[in-house]
Parts: sequence; C-alpha cells; structure tokens
Amino acid sequence: MPPPAVVLAVEDEPRNSALLQAIVRGPTYELHLVASLAAARRWLTRFRPAIVLLDRRLPDGDGLDLVSEIRRREAIHCPVVLVSASALPGDRIAADVAGCDAFIAKPIRVRELLDEMARQIARHDPD
Repeated sequence: MPPPAVVLAVEDEPRNSALLQAIVRGPTYELHLVASLAAARRWLTRFRPAIVLLDRRLPDGDGLDLVSEIRRREAIHCPVVLVSASALPGDRIAADVAGCDAFIAKPIRVRELLDEMARQIARHDPD
C-alpha cells in the first residue's frame, strides 16, 4: 500500500474543519489543518503537500494570495483546490486566474471533493 498523500487544508471555520477531518481520513490521506494564511506559510516552509485545499476568506487575508506564492516555489509543485462558499461566476474566474487547479463550492459534497482530490493528485503525480 502506498504512503498516504499529505493534504494541507487551510480552513478557519471550525465546522468546516471538522467536516474536512471526517471526509479526508483513512489510509489514503494524511490531513494537516491550519486556520490562517500565516500558519499555512509556516507549514509550507517545512513540509511538501500532495495537495492544498484552500478557503478563500481567511482571518488574515485572501486565500488566493497563497496560490501565487505556491506557484512561485519550485519545491512545492502540487495542485491547489479552492474550497469556498463564494461560488459566484466571478469567484470561479478569480480562482482560475490565480492558478487554482479546481474549485469546489461549499457546502462540500463528499464524493465531489474526494473525486477531485484523487483526480488532481493523479494529474500532478511526477511518476
């Protein structure tokens, strides 16, 4: 069995964090939750995720700002999925322009999230 894929989830809402913990578990994924952009930046200096699940509205800024930082760092080559309650067409366009690989609207649908995570990780797998 392959090692679990490391997932960084940046989510400040406790209910959404609990939901992610319930969904992204088991032998397939190793979930790391942080609640701010600052915490995500610190985490990314030490670890390399297989995928980032990113909320847009965070207490210390716009989650999309982190996408460009991830894209500039060659050591972090991973998909970023925006998971946001902001699901207007303009929000999807902003996610695309920022460099997100996918967009999942809240409320999260379990199968949609797991399928998208698997698709994005497989697409970015260097092997």
